[in-house]
Amino acid sequence: MKRSLGYLFLLTGMFISAACGSSTTTTQTDYTNASLLVKGADLDVNATKQVIIDTRSAAKYNEGHITNAINLSAAALDATNDSGITFDLRTPSEAAAILSAAGVSDTSKIIVYGSDVDAVTGRVFWDLEYLGAKDVHVLDGGYAKWVADGRAVVTTATTLPAATFTANVDSSKMATKEYILAHYADTANYAIVDSRNAEDGTDPVWGPGYTSKHIPNAVNILVGDFQNADKTVKSYADIKTLLDSKGVTKGKTVITHCYVGWRSGQEYFMMRLMGFTSSNYEGSWVEWSADASLPTAP
Repeated sequence: MKRSLGYLFLLTGMFISAACGSSTTTTQTDYTNASLLVKGADLDVNATKQVIIDTRSAAKYNEGHITNAINLSAAALDATNDSGITFDLRTPSEAAAILSAAGVSDTSKIIVYGSDVDAVTGRVFWDLEYLGAKDVHVLDGGYAKWVADGRAVVTTATTLPAATFTANVDSSKMATKEYILAHYADTANYAIVDSRNAEDGTDPVWGPGYTSKHIPNAVNILVGDFQNADKTVKSYADIKTLLDSKGVTKGKTVITHCYVGWRSGQEYFMMRLMGFTSSNYEGSWVEWSADASLPTAP
């Protein structure tokens, strides 16, 4: 009898512990896709089967860059229109040829960095994912943080042997105006993030800021809103608080856009980091505002 009672008490204790455990909630402290963001301390510049891409200008690259980094700007992957402005991604075959010549393979581990985690960095990250690269990452804080931490830089340019980048376009990464038109009113399941300037007035190149006119139901979040003072990416908790306040909540599909799809590339990266299904509207405000049949909101 004593043995039976002891066994009963043991089971009771187990049930109570299980019940208590089931009521305990855990708080996420790291990004859902944390591996997309690489800390400077964790970057092995001499790793094999890895390509480091410096997205800054050639002049900045020549002044100093991370060891073994090649120089490839976002503009190199964009076509130039009749006005001399670059903002449309080249055809997949053209972009793949440029990447192959630069020594970038679609199967390599690719680390992208810019001055910080800026629009250019995000644009190249999005370019590569859209074109089918399978293992793309961003250096947290970019070159500014790398230098601030006293890490080594070089001035000798890196030239890699040609590689094979096979374009395997992921069309789900690129939003179109038709896609937005079909979903912008469904705020329960979709969120549109506009990263244009917030203030009224007109941008000297692209047109009005968000508060002048925008896609209906789009929320305004600026590139810098995701960054700490040292240009590193804010914590999961800070970004979640920001996104929740804008109605960009867990489970929604996110569409990012700006004037021409560059700044929104940075925000596309942030959404990927946080675990959202996301796409970048490359045509962005320039395309949307040029079509008088499309709705806008003040």
